[in-house]
Amino acid sequence: MKTIREVVAHRRLHCIGPQSSVRDAAKLMANHNVGAVVVIENDSLAGILTERDIIFRVVGCDLSVDATKTADVMTTEPVTVEIEEPISKALATKLGNAFRHLPVMDNGKVVGLLSYRDMPAEYVMMFERFREMSSSRADGNS
Repeated sequence: MKTIREVVAHRRLHCIGPQSSVRDAAKLMANHNVGAVVVIENDSLAGILTERDIIFRVVGCDLSVDATKTADVMTTEPVTVEIEEPISKALATKLGNAFRHLPVMDNGKVVGLLSYRDMPAEYVMMFERFREMSSSRADGNS
């Protein structure tokens, strides 16, 4: 079973500061073809900013991408995963429904960003099947 470490091992972590403009964050995402960046302050994880945050919290609210700071619209205290966790655990407990990106931690330091797109197709299919079976049992349907 693959660990999260194996998925993020050779991937660059894209970071931005909380006082950076949303435009700068969007440019960083566009230049590296990523859907999210981690926000780092004083060498610690301050939050995560996703393309959905930009669309719903900035563009959808008619805020200026130049005047709005990353800190104003980022998700603070994001749910994280540990680097040695198996991918299946991250998928089953956190990724997919509520979150599409999860910061990856190693001894309290952010070292990567796991995306729902990183999930092997067979894991997603098995998880969806398991969830279907579990919900039908919970409803009393067999």
